[in-house]
Amino acid sequence: MQRLILFFIILLVIGCDGKSPVNIYDSEEYKNLTKEEIIVGESVWATTCFRCHMYGNMGAASVRDKVHFEQLATKGFDQLYESVLNGMDGKEGVMPAKGTCFSCSENDIKKSVYYIFHLAKNIQDAELAEKEKIIE
Repeated sequence: MQRLILFFIILLVIGCDGKSPVNIYDSEEYKNLTKEEIIVGESVWATTCFRCHMYGNMGAASVRDKVHFEQLATKGFDQLYESVLNGMDGKEGVMPAKGTCFSCSENDIKKSVYYIFHLAKNIQDAELAEKEKIIE
């Protein structure tokens, strides 16, 4: 019995660091994106991500979908980066590895993940401001 308890304690210590993922919007990396990082991320977006993520084509999440992007942001950067890098099967479609940007480096992919959240927030904030303006 003592061995079993010791085993579970070791698993707990090794396997769980007790940290939950940091929301992308709250992360230091997101808050401190440089102009250069935004430009690199935007170039990947424009050549690869735009086709699916601007309007939600082929089952992709549209950058206009505030609720969805807020939910994604809570997963933290690492999980989202891995999904983009390795691809994923979603409920509504498949995202190929690197979103088909096979010439992109891992660093380019990282910048594109931050950029899409940067863009989504800007689009969502602009749309909200426009709606509030119409209501007034």
